[in-house]
Amino acid sequence: MHINRKVGGSKMTVQDKIKEQLLKEVFSNIDNIYDFMDTRFTLDKPCDDAIVKKLNELKDVVYKVSGLCELS
Repeated sequence: MHINRKVGGSKMTVQDKIKEQLLKEVFSNIDNIYDFMDTRFTLDKPCDDAIVKKLNELKDVVYKVSGLCELS
């Protein structure tokens, strides 16, 4: 079921709003993974860069999937 609401001048469905909140939560969790690694390991620049790159790739995939798929 889609319920349209005007948000900031554009229509945003309830599902879109829920997805937005879920993305914020998932991205925060991904950031926590970086914080976990950074506080528990002494990372040299190449390792740090690799972790940041892979976590950003994960964020990209999650964002794309959220745009292509409906909520369950």
